[in-house]
Amino acid sequence: MASKKTLPKLKTDPKIKYKPPGCIDATRLGIQKKHMKDTPYILVAAIDFGTTFSGYAFSTQYEYKRSPLKVSNMNWTAASGNLLSLKTSTCILFKPDGSFHSFGFDAEDKYADLLDQQKHQSWYFFRRFKMSLYEQDITRTMKISDQNGRDMLAMNVFSSSIRFLKEHLLAKCQERGTEVLMSDIRWVLTMPAIWSDKAKQFMRECAEKAGIPGPQLVMSLEAEAAALYCKYLPVSDMTVGKAGNISIFKPGAKYMVLDVGGGTVDITVHQVEDGLQLKEIHMANGGDWGGTMVDTEFEKLLVNLLGHDVFEKFKRENVSDLLELQRSFETKKRCIHSSSDSKITFTLPCSLLDIFEEINPGKSVEDRVATSKDYANNLTWKSDKLRIKSDIAKTLFEPSVRKIIDHVKELLQKPEVADIDAIILVGGFAECPILHNELSTTFQNKRLVIPNQAGLAVLIGAVINGHELEAVTERISRLTYGVGASVPFVLGLHDPRLMVLGEDGMPLCANAFCTHVRVGNAVPVGLRGESQRYKVVSRDQKTLPVRLFTTKDTNPMYVLEEGVESIGELIVEMPDTTRGLDRGVDVVLTFGGAEIEVAAFDMHTQKETNAYFNFLG
Repeated sequence: MASKKTLPKLKTDPKIKYKPPGCIDATRLGIQKKHMKDTPYILVAAIDFGTTFSGYAFSTQYEYKRSPLKVSNMNWTAASGNLLSLKTSTCILFKPDGSFHSFGFDAEDKYADLLDQQKHQSWYFFRRFKMSLYEQDITRTMKISDQNGRDMLAMNVFSSSIRFLKEHLLAKCQERGTEVLMSDIRWVLTMPAIWSDKAKQFMRECAEKAGIPGPQLVMSLEAEAAALYCKYLPVSDMTVGKAGNISIFKPGAKYMVLDVGGGTVDITVHQVEDGLQLKEIHMANGGDWGGTMVDTEFEKLLVNLLGHDVFEKFKRENVSDLLELQRSFETKKRCIHSSSDSKITFTLPCSLLDIFEEINPGKSVEDRVATSKDYANNLTWKSDKLRIKSDIAKTLFEPSVRKIIDHVKELLQKPEVADIDAIILVGGFAECPILHNELSTTFQNKRLVIPNQAGLAVLIGAVINGHELEAVTERISRLTYGVGASVPFVLGLHDPRLMVLGEDGMPLCANAFCTHVRVGNAVPVGLRGESQRYKVVSRDQKTLPVRLFTTKDTNPMYVLEEGVESIGELIVEMPDTTRGLDRGVDVVLTFGGAEIEVAAFDMHTQKETNAYFNFLG
């Protein structure tokens, strides 16, 4: 068998649309009704698990029907810094034996106490760990490192975080007199649309491990949830750009959602349909250009001022002060305006100066700044106060803002996106005035819409999504999905190296890519593919695995081509072996939702059997 690297892709007539016999035909697809739609519930509970901040909200059916925006949530308070927030910090602390201790601001404050007492070495403290699921190989056994470089199973870290938020939410329901059974709750968990299928399955399994029943769990794509929030928001509660104060949620209108969070920027483009349902008209996209890039630039500034050895020692030996500095900067960076000519003042930990003087005896930070060619005329440092001219402060935002602006420019070159009416800016980083100004200036012919509570748009929208499972009618596939199959060999079309003989002696082409959905295709939510039959190959076989492949190519021929990736298996359980080799299942894949769905039916009885995806190995 030729290897993946040496197997060339055959040159075929571009006018011929090749489709191996037996593969899915897009014209023969139907719509499958979601089981959850018909399942009764009393309350929707949403968890927004973010890179920097996380939170929850909930509402009953009665509250939703009266006012979709009427939700209950939590006010979180950080003991240090006197920070009041509608979300809490995405931090988690485990005891030395690996058991859960605390989450959020409480975890930060407890860890700071441990640091002051020098008792932190054996504890596990994780901060901003969500990005460990972005564009990397994800498995159930993968580990992530804590603040001290100690490893723990990522699934334990994530599931413990979700469990805390779930239990805190249930306690809040009880406190407010909304007592319901777990079976009465429809749970919603948010995630970026640009995440891989592996990351989505990882989060689903973590939620189930945290005690959320799988059949009651909805995955809500963050930018879509934000759009649902804005759909119900009065125009008076939005900050709008120069193009005027006009509602954009009317049939036929097109808009782009920029969900700019701490870690990722998630972008979707929708068209409003009759009934105010939403249709995606360009595939979800984005990147890791969120607000934490600004934090990184601020750290680089301090490194340039003080030296790499000074800042690394500070981070290593004064973690409590580092946490306080990061928390302070998180608040300060939301107040830096691009039009301001004044200086911005940052209060820095005294320990940072102490370490500088320890490593640089006889020198002062003031002297170092005064002699710096880059900073002498742009900032001053006296005692624990660092004062920076606004022009320098604005450079901290440049890498992130430039990535976002350039990407939006590229999107607006596409014909299906060019005529959008507005850009909706949501997410925690949406509060950044510099980003507002750059978007308004660069895209003057587009209405910029910013909800007053932009940082809560995803959370509240996720609750609405739980009540409105069919709010989005159509999405654009980000990849081509298919399975490997052996198909009748066609001379002159198939690669001779892949020819094998079937049981009947007829030549077959092995490793053909049998396409289910193509990249860039509009896929109605609940799109049900034509059933495919798969049979066992041994008499005592109790599971039937079918490998699933993806590629960015629109028309792949083989699963061995460059760019084709095996993302995992579809597993069908077949515990009854009495029929021997005369056993098989008819498998139906359903696309268009936040996750791929699968159903399998016994080939003889058509009774549904247990089937699931295994993307995590």
